[in-house]
Amino acid sequence: MSWRLVVPGCALPLVFSGCVVTRAGTLTAISDGRAIPVTVAVKEESATVRGIDPKTGETLTGVLEVERPERPPGGLAPAPGAGPHIGIAPVPGGPVVMVFVGRLEGDRGTNLKCRLEVERRLRLRGGGVCRLADGDDPSPVYRLSLD
Repeated sequence: MSWRLVVPGCALPLVFSGCVVTRAGTLTAISDGRAIPVTVAVKEESATVRGIDPKTGETLTGVLEVERPERPPGGLAPAPGAGPHIGIAPVPGGPVVMVFVGRLEGDRGTNLKCRLEVERRLRLRGGGVCRLADGDDPSPVYRLSLD
């Protein structure tokens, strides 16, 4: 599914404050593969996640906050037009990766602690995991992905 700009006039998603990019996603149970369709609305500093479990009817909602933005390191590459390996030029790193953390709470008692990594590009992409927030088991119980 394609992204949608909620605020008119935004040239690129998340470049200007006030832009919200909404993407469809899936919360997939690791144990049995059951899929919960979700909507993820990403702003500069937060991501709002909403979904309804089709099997139980439970509504899951939550806001994930940016833990930290990261940019993969750049490097050096041969300068174009300078002949074979005569000159080198700096190459910028990849897209900024926003790391979101927070909780999804269900209206029937489910409480998940989630971590989502989103690459900030023209079409957002990313994924993460969710685990039970109230348990001691650090193993994830759901995969969260942007479609």
